[in-house]
Amino acid sequence: MNSSAGARLSRPMAGRQLGRYEILTQLASGGMASVYVARAQGVAGFERLVAIKVLHPHLAYEQEFISMFLDEARLAARIRHMNVVPTLDISDSPGDGYFLVMEYIEGDHLGALLGRAANKGERLPQPFVCRVLVDTLQGLSAAHRLTDEHGTPLKLVHRDVSPHNILIGTDGIARLTDFGVAKADVRMASTRAGQFKGKLSYMAPEQASSNETDQRSDLFSVGIILWESLTGRRLFKGESNAATLNKLLNDTIAKPSDLWPDVEPFDDVVMKALSRNPDGRFQSADEFGEALDDAAGRTGVAKTRDVAEVVRSLDADKLQDERQRVRDSIELLGCAEIALSKVPMPRERMPSGSQAYDQDAGTESHVHGSASGVLSDGTPVVVRTATPDSHALKWFVMVLAVVVFLYAGFLVLQLLRTTPAQGPVEPSPAAEVEPPPFDQAAEAVAAEP
Repeated sequence: MNSSAGARLSRPMAGRQLGRYEILTQLASGGMASVYVARAQGVAGFERLVAIKVLHPHLAYEQEFISMFLDEARLAARIRHMNVVPTLDISDSPGDGYFLVMEYIEGDHLGALLGRAANKGERLPQPFVCRVLVDTLQGLSAAHRLTDEHGTPLKLVHRDVSPHNILIGTDGIARLTDFGVAKADVRMASTRAGQFKGKLSYMAPEQASSNETDQRSDLFSVGIILWESLTGRRLFKGESNAATLNKLLNDTIAKPSDLWPDVEPFDDVVMKALSRNPDGRFQSADEFGEALDDAAGRTGVAKTRDVAEVVRSLDADKLQDERQRVRDSIELLGCAEIALSKVPMPRERMPSGSQAYDQDAGTESHVHGSASGVLSDGTPVVVRTATPDSHALKWFVMVLAVVVFLYAGFLVLQLLRTTPAQGPVEPSPAAEVEPPPFDQAAEAVAAEP
């Protein structure tokens, strides 16, 4: 996603509360959704930064896009791999629609790093490229092997593998993200005839020409990314979509070494990945990854700490700006004082058969307070005003209820005391029976046989 593209379609969200997540600042915006940094809040001052993806307002209640959004959440949540961005939660809120909660990755996407290196007249280091693409292929392999709860393969195809969907963190790990247009056997959404899914300049020929894809189509996309990362040039980029499509389907693909002789060891791997015939490509992401690892040979594959160093070097200004905006938001909205937090006791066990619903855990979208602030980049932020402590309010209500109950009892007692007493009712002679004296009754019992 681009931080400026689609900005006119997004809405001011800083300071908004979505369930237990509080929006801090916007990260990026694309054609379908915007991504924000938020913090998850819990007991005892618990806070954790997360990334939240929210559909644009004009799409938030469109059935097709809701289905795509839910598909992305369900599929991505099933993939548990260090090279895939984890999906943590999905919920909805009145007025904002569905939102997807993901792990917050501090860093940038591969496309941005390629652009910054090109602006300096440089190429990304070969060991860095190999590490990033091997990580990507490992994440893609995990996605391709995904099964349902019965072990049946879902035959997942990402369909949008591109530099913008490979996040590289300051921890030195590359992660695949954005399964919004992925194809699988369990999707709710379906592609309409003539509708493209993915970016044309990173599509496989069969995907662009007939929209027919399988997992080998994703490998062609990785082949394009590898070619561009090694050469620092675009492979299939035309002046228009028609020109791009013509290049993709018909142009002769140059070997990377035709541009840079030092990348000759990667020629065979790249050209096999870019075979226009799917049968001529690598048949799995694992096979591709092993071949790339072998081709690295003398230059080798970078360690994660080396990848992290490249990210911090190329992305220093962007990282600093992002950190500052997050700090500004937290300063305006307030942060939890962990040292001053009381140790909360867990809730007692509910009686069997009963249900309790935590009102605080709902997903109602609301804004605390009415005061406002502005971040350094001009982003408006709603600042929460202080609210009464919920525990103090609870005790106040309980004490008030006891006082009212005692006062009501006092009034009833006073009414009973002031009521005039009625005389005793004379019993009728027939009903009046004199009980025998105790000693006579005892003698009678003793005389019985």
